[in-house]
Parts: sequence; C-alpha cells; structure tokens
Amino acid sequence: MALLSTGPIENNISMDTGIRPTQTVTVKIDNPDSVNVFSVLLLGYYLDGVRTLYVEELFNVLPNQVITKDYNANFDGFEFTFSTADLAAAEAQISVWGKNLEGDLIAAHRLVSNELLGALGATGVTGATGVTGATGVTGVTGATGATGVTGATGVTGVTGATGVIGDTGATGVTGVTGVTGATGVTGVTGATGATGATGATGVIGDTGATGVTGVTGATGDTGVTGATGATGVTGATGDTGATGVTGATGVTGVTGDTGATGVTGATGATGVTGATGDTGATGVTGATGDTGATGVTGATGVTGVTGDTGATGVTGATGATGVTGATGDTGATGVTGATGVTGVTGDTGATGVTGATGATGVTGATGDTGATGVTGATGVTGVTGDTGATGVTGATGATEVTPSNQIYVSNNGSSDVSVIDGSTNAVTATIPVDNGPAGVGVNPNTNLIYVANSGSNSVSVISILSNTVTATVPVGSTPVGVGINPNTNLIYVSNEGSDNVSVIDGLTNTVIATVTAGSVPDGIGVNPTTNQIYVANAGSSSVSVIDGFTNTVVATIPVGATPQFGVGVNAITNLIYVANNGSSDVSVIDGTTNTVTATVPVGSGAQGVSVNSNTNLIYVTSDSGNNVSVINGNTNTVITTIAVGASSFGVGVNPLTNAIYVANSGSDNVSVISGNTNTVIATVTVDSSPFGIGILP
Repeated sequence: MALLSTGPIENNISMDTGIRPTQTVTVKIDNPDSVNVFSVLLLGYYLDGVRTLYVEELFNVLPNQVITKDYNANFDGFEFTFSTADLAAAEAQISVWGKNLEGDLIAAHRLVSNELLGALGATGVTGATGVTGATGVTGVTGATGATGVTGATGVTGVTGATGVIGDTGATGVTGVTGVTGATGVTGVTGATGATGATGATGVIGDTGATGVTGVTGATGDTGVTGATGATGVTGATGDTGATGVTGATGVTGVTGDTGATGVTGATGATGVTGATGDTGATGVTGATGDTGATGVTGATGVTGVTGDTGATGVTGATGATGVTGATGDTGATGVTGATGVTGVTGDTGATGVTGATGATGVTGATGDTGATGVTGATGVTGVTGDTGATGVTGATGATEVTPSNQIYVSNNGSSDVSVIDGSTNAVTATIPVDNGPAGVGVNPNTNLIYVANSGSNSVSVISILSNTVTATVPVGSTPVGVGINPNTNLIYVSNEGSDNVSVIDGLTNTVIATVTAGSVPDGIGVNPTTNQIYVANAGSSSVSVIDGFTNTVVATIPVGATPQFGVGVNAITNLIYVANNGSSDVSVIDGTTNTVTATVPVGSGAQGVSVNSNTNLIYVTSDSGNNVSVINGNTNTVITTIAVGASSFGVGVNPLTNAIYVANSGSDNVSVISGNTNTVIATVTVDSSPFGIGILP
C-alpha cells in the first residue's frame, strides 16, 4: 500500500476579494493499466487548529477509467490523502485542482501526481505467506587446491658441550654465586615464503526463472496463494584451485655451548659422637617417717548473720556478708620423714664438631641460542566454486485489508448484532451482546463499535477486526443512544432511566464523567468539529447541548413533541436535525446560535435521523408510517418519501457508497436504499427486532 498526500494547503480569505481563493477542489484519478483494477481511499480534512475529517470516500478504479470528483474547500486550510492498493496501484495517476467561485483553476493549489507527498502507508495485516519455492540444487564444490609443499625443516643447531661436573665441595660456608653467563645471540629469523597465487573464481551459474505470481484474492477474504514457481537449477560449483606449495622451513640456528659447571666443594667430615655416660645407680628410698599426730581441730567459729534475701524481680543489692567466725587453731603438723638420697646422674658425652660446608662451584655461562629457521611460503588459495542459481521466489500471499463498507445492526429482541457486508448486502457475522441492544456507534479511527444494552445497563465494545466483544462498560439506567467524537475518542451514552449521559474514555473503556440531562434522554448526536453533543429529551421535549471540553450542559433548546431516537448532525453546515415522534416533524437547530431555525413536517411517528454531509440530504424514518422521508438540507423541504419495512426505526448513511440502511423493527429486516435513485435496492433479513444502525464507510 502507498499513501499520497497534498500536505496542508493554506486557503485564507483574500484581503482584496474578501473570500477564499479556492472554493472547491477537483480530484482526478486515472488508471492507465489496461488489465488490473486498483482501489483508492480518499480522506479530506479541513484545518482550523485541529485536523478534522470531512470527506471519506473509497473508489475502485477500473482499467483505463478516469474518475473526477468535486469537494467543498471553503476553509482556511485543507488537506487530502490517497491510500492506494492492488496490482495496478503503482500506475495510479492522481491530481488535485483548486477552483474559485467561477470554476477557474487556482495555480497555487494545483498538484499533479508526482508532486504529491509519498510515504509508505501502514502495512495491513500480512496475508498468508506463499509456499516457499524449492531450494535450487547446490552447485558442485570446487576441488580443493593442492596443499603447498611444506618447506624443509631447518637444521637444528649443535648442542653445546656440557661442562665437566666438579667435585662436590665440602659442606660448610656457601660459596659465592657464580656470575650468570651471557645470553647467546638470537638467530636471524628466516624470510617468509612467498604467498601462493589465488585461484581463479569459478563462473556463477545462471539464475533460475522467477515463478509466476499467484492471483491476488478478492478484498476481505485472503486470496488463494499462487503456485510456487519451479526452483531454478543451481549452477555447478567451480573446481577448487590447487593449494600453493608451502615454502621450505628455515634452518634452525646452532645452539650455543653450555658453560662448564663449577666444582662442588668437598663435604667436611662429621665429628665423632662422644660415648654416653653410664646411668648412675638409683639411690635407696628412705624410710617413710611416722605420721604426726593430728592436731586438735579448733572450735568452729560462730556463723555470721545471714543477710536479707533481695526482692524477686530486679535483683536487689546483695546483702552484706555476715562476719566470718574466727578460724580455730590448726593442729601441729606431724614431722615429715626424711627423703631418700637421689642417685648420681651419669655424665653426658661431648657432641662431635660439625664439619665446614664446602663452597658452591661457579655456574657455567649459558650457550648462544640458535638462529630461527626461515618460514615456508604460503600455498596458493584454491579457486572459489560457482554460486548456484537462486531458486524461484514463491508467489506473495494476498494482503489482508481492514474491513470497510460494513453495516452493524443491533437486534433488540435477540440481543445480538448483525454484520452486513455493504458490497454484497449479505449478513457475514452475528455477534452476541448483553440484553436489549439499542443504539450503535462506530469509531473508524480505532476500529471499534459501541452498542448500548438497554436491558443490562451496559455498553458492549466490539472489535471490527475480529467481530468479537472485547470489553463491557457499566453505565447508567436503561442506556439507549450512542454518540462518538472520533477526534477525542470519547463516547456519549444517553441513559433513559437515570436522566443523564455517561462519558466513556475510548482508551481505557471507563466512565470518566456523568452529565445530567433533561427528562428521559434518548437520541444523541455529536459534532466532532465543534465538540458539541446534542441529546434529545423525550420526557421534556427539549434538546440538551453538552460542551465536550467541559462536560457541562451549556444550553437547553425547546423542540417538538416527544423527540426520541433520531438526532442527526451535519458537521459541514453545523445544523442539527431532531425527529419529534409526538408531533411527526423535524426540528432544524443552528449549532452556532442554538436556536430552532425551521420545522419540517414528515411521516407519522418520526423516529430515526441520518445525514449525508456530501449530498446535504437528511433521511428520517417513520415507525408508524413505515417509510423514510428525504429532506433537502438546502431548502428544508421533503423531496420524496420511500416505502420500507414495518416499524422503521434506526437509519444510517454510508457517504462513500451513498447507500442508506433502515432497521425495520416490525419485519426483522433492513431496507437498503440507493441515494442516487431514492429506491429500495435490497432487503436483508436479520435477527429479532432490529433497532440501531452503525456504518463503517
């Protein structure tokens, strides 16, 4: 997919003429391809401090077709973007032409295809990968070059003669360490052998033919993957060149002579050990003396008074120790018997003299190191084999596109949502939700659908990409209407039973504010340009205007009797259309002054309202008249009435296809009206009691 843009175009009011130079924009789209169709999604924005979407249209451009479209451009600034896809998209030619009131071209606002700003669009979900082509045959590996001859090993230098070992010197004083011999000179390094020549590179094999690309599937469902092209034969691998001869190894230098080892000094003689003297005879043990009589034990002294015991818990100070009684006299010790005489110890023999240590001999000089041999030459590198041919690339799978032209119908009686494909007018999915689904809102920026469940006081959040409920948000009592501001990603839900409006943050799926409205709030509409929200109060026959910046009611506008489900907004003209069920008419409100500027009679029991801003036509359903009134927004008059199914209720418009969808609650079906002919072109059966309609262009 490619994305082209005009970039922001300034269109301020001229000081000379008092009007903007460009009043309308003409877009031309040309498909020069004679076979293939491509699609273009056109988005138009007007710029007034914020970037607001006001045109969204999808074109399928046939071979050799030229499409011309005119759009309102009476703004201070505007910008158009073009998203292209399909096989012929690369040949798309698009131009944008600004025109004044007379229809003349404005040179400054002329952009042709090669002047549009190009950029890669967001990549859609990748389709299934085509089958990978078979791998080409691997080329024959070239023969390995012959290994170069290893150079001859250099001659090993002669080992120096070992010096004569001297006699071992006598042990005693250590001799002085001999001087270390000088290190022999290092031999010269042999020259490096020449590098062998590199073998020639093998010839690259031919690339296999590219397989035919598979047919692109229809938009939506993934197309069948094209057949994988045959794998090209891999070219033969060239022979590996012979390995170059290895150069001869250089001669090893002569090893220097080893210096002579110094003479070891003689070990001195060990002195003679003296003879051990004789052990003297043990003396006779003397007789044990008589034990003296035990002396009289002295009288035991009087025991001193025991001190008081300290209190339990914290240990008190220890009481004073009583006075120790006087020790009685020790009896006289008996006379100790005389100790026998100890025998005489024999003399110890004299220790012999230790001989002197001989001096250490001088260390011989180290011999010279032999020269290093020459390194042999490196062998020649073998020839590189040919690279095999690349296999044929498999066909690319079809790219999955985001759904478009989808219609979402809430079925109040069966508690589900029917999904209708606008290109085939067939039901493609049915999504269960909570009890009593009513109003439906679509945010095309986030690909999310919001459904008010009147029977369970909740809002179901549905993903367009998966057609599944991704969140359920509790709100007030009996929610009915849903309105969305895609610029702020806020969702507004009218709660009939609690007379208020819940404000949901689309990023967090939580209620961030609750705004008190009139009695029995029902239908709800949003102007994303002014950020104003309009709530029809069926019980008080009025419309509450909520400021989206402050979430407060800034005006209350009296309208006809019992306005219910229908509130439509034209963001370009800033006009609001309110269907009054009790008085069977439509109130037209000027959003600038918040006053009713016209009242248009319509069919009996006016119910739903939807606006096509591109054609400025308003469609109003009648639940008791079983028809749709078409109002011209320029004249505020009904220009035709179209018969539809029983009890027509909700209504929605696809501005890109100019198709109108009407939910017929009494006949369980949806009428599809062509906005070009104002006739019913299809009737689609859905589930029980269809109520609300939401459109994804």
